[in-house]
Amino acid sequence: VGILEDPDRSALVDAWKSWMEEHIAETGNVPPGNESGNSTWVRQPAKAKPDLRLTPGHGKQLTVPLEELIDKLVKEIEVVVFIKGSRNAPQCGFSQRVLGILNSHGVDYESVNVLDEEYNFGLREALKEYSNWPTFPQIFVR
Repeated sequence: VGILEDPDRSALVDAWKSWMEEHIAETGNVPPGNESGNSTWVRQPAKAKPDLRLTPGHGKQLTVPLEELIDKLVKEIEVVVFIKGSRNAPQCGFSQRVLGILNSHGVDYESVNVLDEEYNFGLREALKEYSNWPTFPQIFVR
């Protein structure tokens, strides 16, 4: 099988069939990556990172004000998104849409669940004050 100059779909299919037949005749096997069920050429979803937790847990004393933790996070992480729900289970359509956009573009980002009252207690109100914006999701890009 040679190089095809400006091929259309039909020419590509014919070349593929020819290459497959040639390989099977020589080796007795289907070429690697062409077996039924092979996922080599299938886009794999990115492994989900855990959501960030800003505090050690509800009721535990913070040594730094929550506003400072937010500021540090926003200034040190390239892209951080504050969402309702988790990265794996967004609990708001807008949060789900933002995650879908970031994921479809392959953006490396961190997420923080503003509804997590155990580890992010008081975050929603503190973040509204920090950003001077009342709604979520909120995305910060360094």
